[in-house]
Amino acid sequence: MSRKNHKMVDGRLLQIDKKYSNLKMAQKEKINRWLRDELRRFYRENGRMPRKEEFDIVIEYLYDRIEAADIWIPYEEIVKRFRGKCPGIAGKLLGQIQKEERLMEKTAIHIIPLDTEMSVCKVIDYSGIDLTWNFCFVEKTDEENSLVCQTAYVPENTTEREDGWKMFRIQGTLDFGMIGILSGISAVLAGKGIGIFAISTYNTDYILVKTDDFEAAIEALKSKGYSIESV
Repeated sequence: MSRKNHKMVDGRLLQIDKKYSNLKMAQKEKINRWLRDELRRFYRENGRMPRKEEFDIVIEYLYDRIEAADIWIPYEEIVKRFRGKCPGIAGKLLGQIQKEERLMEKTAIHIIPLDTEMSVCKVIDYSGIDLTWNFCFVEKTDEENSLVCQTAYVPENTTEREDGWKMFRIQGTLDFGMIGILSGISAVLAGKGIGIFAISTYNTDYILVKTDDFEAAIEALKSKGYSIESV
């Protein structure tokens, strides 16, 4: 190679027309990994992937890492190599990140199976209810008085009842801004043909399933990455 295609930088003779293809495979692998790292960083800081005009910012950060690793390649070669590829790489990476976020949400949700037989009832009124009972849920509308309680406490003034339910509690206090938790769980169970009866309180959610489906529901949620307390 003629010396006119080289320049001296910090005592090093560098090839000014060096191509990306001339890099070693290990160097290419590092650069590709660093690009994904920089795209992840942009996503963390901005809550989204870069827009078309912002990919040059990502490439500049990428080139800083290349220089810091003492890998010589002209900046223009990196731009040429990755500017057109960045949107596709970012799109695939976004799908992966969102999948990771969904998994993190699941593992952050701690589900506690409660070994309590429950009943869903209609009552004439609420005179037979003791509000000191644990797990006593009442709902009154212009058409009915509903009650969900432990089967052992079903009052005498019950007009209709369905026994044979058990329930899970979502552990901890859920922020009102959190969405999709209940729908995610119900979708998993629906996929296994398991119906649910959901109750929301100020702090959290309770999910009732038929007693015969209880163990299958636990296994279905575990298989999708949810954290289940041992029973």
